[in-house]
Amino acid sequence: MFDFIFRKNTFLGVDIGTASIKIVELKVIEGRPILSNYAWMPLSEDILEKGINSDYAYALLPQYIKRIIKKAGFGTRNAFVSLPAFGGLITLIDFPEMAEQDMEQAIKFEAHKYIPTSLDEVVISWEVVEKKSAKIASKDTVVDKSDTTLKVLLVAASKNKVLKYENLIEAAGLKLKSVDIEAFSAVRSLVGNDSGCFIIIDIGSKACNIILVEKGIIRINRNIDAGGMDLTKTISKGMVIDFERAEALKISGTNFFDSKSSVSFFTMELLTGEVERIVRTYLRDGEKKAIDEIILSGGTANMVGLAEYFSNKLKIKTVIGNPLAKISYDSKLEKAVSKIRTGFSVAIGLTLKGVDEYLKKEAKIIKK
Repeated sequence: MFDFIFRKNTFLGVDIGTASIKIVELKVIEGRPILSNYAWMPLSEDILEKGINSDYAYALLPQYIKRIIKKAGFGTRNAFVSLPAFGGLITLIDFPEMAEQDMEQAIKFEAHKYIPTSLDEVVISWEVVEKKSAKIASKDTVVDKSDTTLKVLLVAASKNKVLKYENLIEAAGLKLKSVDIEAFSAVRSLVGNDSGCFIIIDIGSKACNIILVEKGIIRINRNIDAGGMDLTKTISKGMVIDFERAEALKISGTNFFDSKSSVSFFTMELLTGEVERIVRTYLRDGEKKAIDEIILSGGTANMVGLAEYFSNKLKIKTVIGNPLAKISYDSKLEKAVSKIRTGFSVAIGLTLKGVDEYLKKEAKIIKK
């Protein structure tokens, strides 16, 4: 066991990805989040082959986390951990206004339409995120009453998966503070309280998470079984080179999306097609605004030419996300973190949850 220091103002974000584990430590000083430490470790080939959800992986993951913490010298054990996007459900449901005691039952009834298993097997949480009133006219066009609609954000996750994550964090010697679906963590670090409408494309090693967020609320969330590894395989096949050489070229600065490139990425066609469907679904309501930006995240986001590819293909401004934009850190780290920060969006978002909770508690104490 490690000699952890219990620091109320320091938090760990533990992102267990399909190809690596990333951990970030944030400290709150004078009301501001400060980056105090970060580290990552790639998973072994045998875990990659068997899959992150295998019993084999769950047995080894605590040892990985222990090694990272020991080697990096993290000083707190207050851990916030993420569930992968495919491990949970996020959806918006409309309800007529009703008494609070009736809402719980109504949500459970509606949840059956979205959750393909028994509700006894999932953890459900919900929140009213929007309340809209509309005037209803009678036959003679005289407005005589209002109709109020509640938009409820429903979140569900497998109890079994949550329990597994709780056990592995405990086995790693950490104190679990919260389990969060990674989509929320990505939004927290990349969008925060910005009031616009954004699409986050978080490209992981084996999967991609596409999140449409408006005024900080997740409106649409889609997961695709395709990621950076598929791009590497395409480069390998197209150039007739081995996987390692293809990966090195992918991150070397070569622009494979240039018109002169002979490599054609089916994965990119898949991603842009899904984004186009999401945009069409969102814009069906004429009251909604256009998409302000596409934000790229994940380790693949820094691939040269990728942002321009999405921008040209989808006709929407595309930028590379910066999860450290609202976090202070030593300027000497700029060169190092600029290369890897897009891969830490989820881990940073997790720690920001701890920061937010801490600041709210401190504010209440000051008021008293």
